[in-house]
Amino acid sequence: MPLTKVHKRGAISRSIDIGSFSGYGELNQALAHMFGMEGQPEDRQSIGRWKFIYQDYEGDFLFVGDDPWEEFVIIVKSIWILSPQEVLQPMFPGGDLT
Repeated sequence: MPLTKVHKRGAISRSIDIGSFSGYGELNQALAHMFGMEGQPEDRQSIGRWKFIYQDYEGDFLFVGDDPWEEFVIIVKSIWILSPQEVLQPMFPGGDLT
């Protein structure tokens, strides 16, 4: 399985093997550890006030957790961790992510 790039402003991008995780909870824990966000509340789409979005191979942007895990593993191309301010910025096609 190809590696998936994970981006967070102000941090070095990392590459991860999505197939090595068993689900969204394990992925969130790994991302929190990688980017120093441990101890913040999390759900399928975020850690604390940070939001996770991903781009699929068709170029669409979606929130991590919007698709069943098995489908997500196949279609994810890259992941972005966005601050609350970045979520409101029109930095992706189609405007903001609110």
